[in-house]
Amino acid sequence: MKDTAAIILPLTNLLAEGGYTACLTLGSEAQAVNLIIDTGSSSLVVHESGYQATRDTELKATTLAQEVNYGLGGWLGAVVHTKLTAGELAMADTPLALVHAEAEHTFLDADGIWGMAYHPLNRGYDLSTYLASHGITPAASFPWPFPDAAHPLVKQQLDDFKALLPQLPEEDVATCFTLMEERGLCANRFTLITRRSSIHVASAHSCANENKAALAADPLNQGLLILGSHEEDAAPNHGSAVDLKVVHDRYYNVNLKAVRWQNDVNIALPTPVQAHLHRGSSNAIVDSGASLICLPAVAFTPLMQRLWARLPNSKQLTSPFMGDISQIIAAQKQGIDSSLLNLDDWPRLEFVFEGANGEEVCLGVDAHHYWQVNAPSHGKAVFKLMGQLPNWPAQSILGLPLFNPFKVEFRRDLGEQGIIRFMPQPHALQGTAK
Repeated sequence: MKDTAAIILPLTNLLAEGGYTACLTLGSEAQAVNLIIDTGSSSLVVHESGYQATRDTELKATTLAQEVNYGLGGWLGAVVHTKLTAGELAMADTPLALVHAEAEHTFLDADGIWGMAYHPLNRGYDLSTYLASHGITPAASFPWPFPDAAHPLVKQQLDDFKALLPQLPEEDVATCFTLMEERGLCANRFTLITRRSSIHVASAHSCANENKAALAADPLNQGLLILGSHEEDAAPNHGSAVDLKVVHDRYYNVNLKAVRWQNDVNIALPTPVQAHLHRGSSNAIVDSGASLICLPAVAFTPLMQRLWARLPNSKQLTSPFMGDISQIIAAQKQGIDSSLLNLDDWPRLEFVFEGANGEEVCLGVDAHHYWQVNAPSHGKAVFKLMGQLPNWPAQSILGLPLFNPFKVEFRRDLGEQGIIRFMPQPHALQGTAK
């Protein structure tokens, strides 16, 4: 396709507890919605409460519905089509899920999620037969045709809908970014620039409840999403850029071979077969919707043991962030006293991947990124590594701490399945507040 101008969208991490959101508009009323930019999912999702659907003359109802469960959280709702505007890019007839029921804290303070991954994750279910057999008119999934009174609990609604799924024909729902490229509105690549994976609270007077303007103005709480080509992409020499091979287009699947501390031994990661991944997947995904890096227990446990043996007090300092998921979530909300940390003493964490041409390549994340200082409040710090999620296979989730030192370019137009290019940011460590 002919290259089009880049669309540059500002991002903020204030609405999703460190995750990054972009502001888009929907429908005839140009309703503004703030959506989490998530390379770990594929659906364009907006909560009913964030979008005045009944006033949208562009809205077209369908007979499709969607139900998605993430590692944490989930939702269900109708599929509708409407106009979407992202900066200067306007696209009519865009499919999106209009969420009727959301598990607690799925979207946090955002209005929904823009899933940037591929269509295999974006399944819809055709309710035509169900709607006809129950005499529901109009025969559409919007307004939501299932009664809430019988099951007011979101989890029960999710479970009931999941029980219905085997009876429903599946249909892929086109993903938003893919449609942009297919319709000639955008080149088949996008770039994410982030600097944090937790909100940066620069002073004791700029907490979230007292001075949101100060938080929003802090460059460390801002980022960019660049859709399509960009003038810097044309540079023939990317210098110290590292290209990872995308090995499957389910998520942005990559092959993570090992992790290690700088100047230490490799700790091997389970292969897809060892991790019991049977759906043509891989042992790691690159996920901008995750604010931590999650590693399988077989790698995380020895990694932490080697750190504790190497660095005095590291076990004591990281111990609040160990344990089950409820303990980890609580620790992220509490933090520890950052004056206890001398991050210059902590080793760089290194990841060994399969590169774009099958070679081994390495990406390093220093302590100023796997620890986030001045979070969740000024003078506190949180540890951004964790073990395996409950009910998740032995697959690494490589979240924002891996993104933060780099300009991360998702080149879906290169190679068989695409590549992910990591280019060091010139000022990646600016604002790693002492």
